[in-house]
Amino acid sequence: MHCKSKEDDLGERVLHKLGNFSWHFIPNFFGRTLFFCSFSWDGSGGNRYFDIYVEKRDKDRCTDCKWIVSEVGPCWYNATSAAYDVCYGYKSSLL
Repeated sequence: MHCKSKEDDLGERVLHKLGNFSWHFIPNFFGRTLFFCSFSWDGSGGNRYFDIYVEKRDKDRCTDCKWIVSEVGPCWYNATSAAYDVCYGYKSSLL
């Protein structure tokens, strides 16, 4: 996986099954903080892309955002239901 924002590149990471990765940041003054990631799996035939933190979407729903990521798509941890039940599809590219 490789995550970054316009200002910060968090580098490439290799996560094993059930592995985790975390980072901390302060949202920018203008309310436009965006972190995006690419994911790949052995034999998957390419990268998958997702905007892992979008301030407009995420600022009011999580202070400690947690995701589970699979080949099907990322799912956000919903503290109200205590489950990873808010799921999304991947983007077709970084653009």
